[in-house]
Amino acid sequence: MKTSDRLKAIDNSRESWRASLSRVPPDDVTLIRLIRVASQGITAFTDPMLLEAGLTESSYHSLIVIVASGDKGITVTAVCDQVGQARANMTRILKLLEAAQLTKMRSDDRDARRKRVVATAKGRRLVRTCSERLDPVVVTAFSALGDREKRSLDELLRKLIASMSEAESEAQRRA
Repeated sequence: MKTSDRLKAIDNSRESWRASLSRVPPDDVTLIRLIRVASQGITAFTDPMLLEAGLTESSYHSLIVIVASGDKGITVTAVCDQVGQARANMTRILKLLEAAQLTKMRSDDRDARRKRVVATAKGRRLVRTCSERLDPVVVTAFSALGDREKRSLDELLRKLIASMSEAESEAQRRA
């Protein structure tokens, strides 16, 4: 299903969602669904371009975070936090990146029990190559928004993420 078709499905099913979720604010449910569709849209335009390089959106995002950490590298926990992946899934991703010789693991200078992930020269080159291919597509993805709208969306998303963090804490208390 194309991203635009997912948006139509949200619009077409809005009233039935309202009826089935009487206690949940329907506008909030719609926003959750829109965020999911936007996330799926990102995957839909990145994955085909990354597939040739043997990457997925998650592995590419992980590799970018690792490359950005420079020569000192980054802990596995920090990569998980920045990419938003569970430890088990990140372990799988990191094994694949290491097998492709895009990253390597080394012991932390201060604590040998901790491992740091460092990008190889091959990994840094691949990030540059993929970035050059993705740049025009990302520009197109955000072309419907002007500079002011992008700043507003950034501000709104940051507010939403902060309140989602509060919701996460509340959900853990209620679990």
